[in-house]
Amino acid sequence: MSALVLVADPDPFDLRLLHEACEAAGYDVVTAADGPEVLAMVARRQPDLLMLDANMSEVNAFEILRILKADASLQNIPVLLVTDEGDLDSRRRGIELGAEDYLTRPYRVFEIQQRVRNVLRATRRDRLGIPESTPPADQRDPVTGAGTPSQLLISLDYEHTRAERYGHPLTCMVVRLGNANAIAEASEDGTTDRVMALIGTGLRGCIRAVDHLFRLRRDEFCILLPETDGDGAVYVLRRLEGQIASGELWGQAVAPRPAMEIAVTSTPATTVKSGDDLLKQTRHQLKASGPS
Repeated sequence: MSALVLVADPDPFDLRLLHEACEAAGYDVVTAADGPEVLAMVARRQPDLLMLDANMSEVNAFEILRILKADASLQNIPVLLVTDEGDLDSRRRGIELGAEDYLTRPYRVFEIQQRVRNVLRATRRDRLGIPESTPPADQRDPVTGAGTPSQLLISLDYEHTRAERYGHPLTCMVVRLGNANAIAEASEDGTTDRVMALIGTGLRGCIRAVDHLFRLRRDEFCILLPETDGDGAVYVLRRLEGQIASGELWGQAVAPRPAMEIAVTSTPATTVKSGDDLLKQTRHQLKASGPS
């Protein structure tokens, strides 16, 4: 049975766009044009997710959030708050009142669908303990099966926002194939695809089901470790280093031998203000190795 998404927006054009984007992603969709209609619809049938525009009048989005979070029977409905791109105050206020995440205008269909998918996945995992770290087929790198760079950016934003909201740790790890050019030159097809596919399989065996693996660039993977602080990241790092030393990470003979480089950043950290900061600071640690 498809998830039910309630989309609320006073602008008919935006309402139709959001409706069509969610429907195209396979969700059942109902719509509301104002706050009273939202509350009436929620009372009749609770949605699996409420997409709520911050600019609604009469009963506004923040009042709806207060009502939902104050009612034990409604407080677990996840809310995705829609704001203008530069409206940081509404975004912050919504998160503080219990919104799971936010979506900004101008819209991108991919981002609408991915944020809805991420919120539904996370809330279902929280409620039921279901690990869902494998990206959907249309969001996987075709060579390694890992998530794509686009999905990484959205997931970084989502996971960092969630970590900040609940005061939980988050670790970002970048794993680079340092001698990618040499391996590509020695391969039959002139690429690193075979070796990156082997390494991707090995990395999945080193992380938990709730962790996320992405292919960031031709020669780099990124791993997001939710609920993992610096001490917890050390265990993952040691496991990776052990498998690199033994060659178990790629599982078969590879010539030349892969030269792996790893960088790690954990939050909370005062210098990390966003998911983008977390990734940039992690990749910056690898700059001393030079361009690949």
